[in-house]
Amino acid sequence: MMVSLKGKKVILSKVKKNDLKFFQLWRNTYDIWKNNTQFIFLNNIYQKHWFSSLSSKDKVMFTVANQRKKPIGVCGFTNINSENKYAKIAIIIGDTKLHSKGIGSETMSLLLRYGFEELKLHRIEAEIIEFNKISINFFKKFGFKFESSLRDSMWRKNSWWNIQKYSLINEN
Repeated sequence: MMVSLKGKKVILSKVKKNDLKFFQLWRNTYDIWKNNTQFIFLNNIYQKHWFSSLSSKDKVMFTVANQRKKPIGVCGFTNINSENKYAKIAIIIGDTKLHSKGIGSETMSLLLRYGFEELKLHRIEAEIIEFNKISINFFKKFGFKFESSLRDSMWRKNSWWNIQKYSLINEN
């Protein structure tokens, strides 16, 4: 059963089918797509497939909404491995006018607490394109440590780029 997580600025709640139109719009804008490690532009077929995959045990996703319950982003965990207690984290604040206003930080705090306390994860991983310095610094701010670089893993801006892996370990 999915719970809602509430902060001062955002509410994380179960993804609803109506949210997909926002996700598709955000993910297909250049400013979001260029920094995303998923390389495809979204269409209705991909969206429906992704939405149906949310019932699997290896994925927990949330719609990020403002206090008026308007969707402004998407976040969650993928590749959840409950046996080894790790997952990959994903976070997109789709409304770019809201970047650098504390929305992402509050979303990340709620998400990390959920991952460590509710999912009982020991390790959370992030994969970031090497040129995305804003995301790298954002994850470092939360204590994520650089682990490795997957050489020439992403084609963007007419060039090959490394994907950098970061992780955060629950020390408790």
